[in-house]
Amino acid sequence: MNVAALKIGSLFSFCGGPLFICDLLKPRIGTLPAFLITFLPVGLMVVAALFMDDVHSRWLFPLVRAGRLGVFVVLGMHVYAIACFAGGVRVPDQVLHYIGIAIGLVWTAYFLRASRRWARRIEAAHAPDPSSPKPIE
Repeated sequence: MNVAALKIGSLFSFCGGPLFICDLLKPRIGTLPAFLITFLPVGLMVVAALFMDDVHSRWLFPLVRAGRLGVFVVLGMHVYAIACFAGGVRVPDQVLHYIGIAIGLVWTAYFLRASRRWARRIEAAHAPDPSSPKPIE
């Protein structure tokens, strides 16, 4: 259930700051490049959330770390959107952005907490057993 919440939350997070910035970039660089630029950090978060269940592979650590980087980039997009809205910018789908920002801010804290727990489980799973019968030399 927790991982499902992470996945859904990350997708709803796109509706906040990233969607606002995507709408700003569309006239300048086109629809597809604007979408790809703003969805890349969200995609990193989704992929990291997908593999956060697995504690048997250390190779996933860089992927979860990239997801954390994506979280901070999306958080910056949310902060930028909040600053624009506080400065008086209005868009037709303002409520959608507000919902996306609210979910994104809660999701950021939740993802960072879950990724720290995941890293601790990885370390614990791959730590040497202190009760092994090997002699100390």
